[in-house]
Amino acid sequence: MNPRIILIGAAVALFAATACGGPADGQSDPTAGASAPESAQQTTAPQVGPSRGGPLDGLDPCTLLTKAEAEAITGAQTAEPVVEQLGSARVCNFSPRTARLGVGVRTTAGLAQVQSNGNVVQEIMVGRHQAKQAIGATGSCGVFIGVTESSRVDVVLNSGTPDEDPCPAAMKVAELVEPRLP
Repeated sequence: MNPRIILIGAAVALFAATACGGPADGQSDPTAGASAPESAQQTTAPQVGPSRGGPLDGLDPCTLLTKAEAEAITGAQTAEPVVEQLGSARVCNFSPRTARLGVGVRTTAGLAQVQSNGNVVQEIMVGRHQAKQAIGATGSCGVFIGVTESSRVDVVLNSGTPDEDPCPAAMKVAELVEPRLP
């Protein structure tokens, strides 16, 4: 099987498995987001329906990490970032062909909605924000930074191999992103 397909599948699975979940109040979870402002280094996020509003509403995820910062942390040249809709997250994907690094904004799911689904999940702090870290068995690591009870920013990094720990690099990305959050 093509390793690129496996890696993309692992990234989507980590975003979906640990990051998706309904609101804590039992109501249906409307899909997040409004169109993000255009920028020279990224595309615009698609309009996907109502959100709960809040400090992340309309935030372009590509404004949270620069291409140069992504390259410095991953040690590899990244593609021009692309905004994609993955579940309820607007994700700035820095390597769309390999799904190596993504920064996602969720306006309808907070830390309480992070689900383990077999991943090891730890509660941590990133700067002044509560967060959770999920370690996948396939060489992926997600750091989920809480902003409000119903919003968060997700950082997912895939090493491409279960033998390489992606969490130190994912934490470096989270530490760059966190001061830019409300």
